[in-house]
Amino acid sequence: MSDHAEDLLRLLSESATAKTLTKAVFSTPRSAEPEFQRVSIRPVDVRGRWLIQVTSQSATQEFHKNWEVAEAVPELTRLATKVFRNVRITTTTGIYEARTSRKGKCFLRKESLPAVTATPPVASHNRTRNYLIPEGVPCPFLIHTGVMTKEGSVRASHSRKFGQINRFLEFINDVVDLLPTDRPINIVDFGCGKSYLTFATHYLLTSILKRDCQITGLDRRSDVVQTCTKIATDLQLPNLTFSVGDIAGFESTSTVDLVISLHACDTATDEALAQAVRWQSRVILAVPCCQHELNEHLSAASLAPLSSYGLIKERFASLTTDAMRGTLLTAAGYQTQILEFIDMEHTPKNLLIRSVRRSEKTATDAAAKALAEISSLREQLQVPPLTLERRLNERGLLLSAVVPSLNELAHVLTTVATGGSTAGSEGAS
Repeated sequence: MSDHAEDLLRLLSESATAKTLTKAVFSTPRSAEPEFQRVSIRPVDVRGRWLIQVTSQSATQEFHKNWEVAEAVPELTRLATKVFRNVRITTTTGIYEARTSRKGKCFLRKESLPAVTATPPVASHNRTRNYLIPEGVPCPFLIHTGVMTKEGSVRASHSRKFGQINRFLEFINDVVDLLPTDRPINIVDFGCGKSYLTFATHYLLTSILKRDCQITGLDRRSDVVQTCTKIATDLQLPNLTFSVGDIAGFESTSTVDLVISLHACDTATDEALAQAVRWQSRVILAVPCCQHELNEHLSAASLAPLSSYGLIKERFASLTTDAMRGTLLTAAGYQTQILEFIDMEHTPKNLLIRSVRRSEKTATDAAAKALAEISSLREQLQVPPLTLERRLNERGLLLSAVVPSLNELAHVLTTVATGGSTAGSEGAS
């Protein structure tokens, strides 16, 4: 083990033990088929106990757990020496970048922090959190929508909404680097309702991240659109507009980079996802609800004994619907994750679908596999194609994702029929 590797392990151990660690991100897996693509850690305060929170991300899921410091140290060592090649560590005294070559040589570089804090910021699981929009600081749109008082205090009746807004902003913040930097980011919020998240997204991008954006909120109710338009006018918010209309009929005059949809009821979520795919939006963030369509198609014979219990059948249908949505988005050329939106104690509708468009080269094989999985699942459940699959098929958005695979299959079948070789030998068609 090189000197830099020893320095790295010492840094991880001492910063965790001395409580000077504020964040560490492990990336670039050593294995060709890793269990996790990335692991992030940070300190959290749980009822007065200083713990290390671990967030492990696979290609499709995200997992959370907390470690005591004593068990964290050997785990951090394992992550740095056995699982990942790169790690970025932030402590109260500096930022460190460690990279391990394929030959096992470790390079550790330190960056100085512009300002040193006496104690590391620790997220609390009790009452306060490090929100992107902090409590106690007046925020204009939250005051206008009644979430905050003029002094910046969050009203008790809106505390859950405040947490929900900030949680959604974390998802936006995670994907903002994937969005254009050479022009304004174009965003559409389908089923915006009272537009808490529309205003929040605009505030995050323009006031916090200093990015140019154009955001459109769409809803079927003219009264809420009028209210939101008045707030935007009163606050003089540039490039934020609201329109009355249906999701399926909405057209954008420019490229839509990010589509968001929060609690668009039942198949309205499918219409929003289908529009996003048709536009080839770079990122999709959707929190579905009221997934009734599949439930109505499930027969007792195909689902026994789950169908004997109404509540169980409903929850099964809800989870299966979102799994099918994620798989269909994969079939349409996206890398999709289904993540926890907010804690179950706040709402049972706590899943978020996050999809990022893949390059054509990486999308083909995944798309073909996803289509096969959807077909197999529908056959098992004895149900027809649901709204999202129908919409994507109507517009040729699933077929186009797997055209190369279909062409390859056609070539193989032709070759076999003519007695030739699939390896391109003489006489093959």
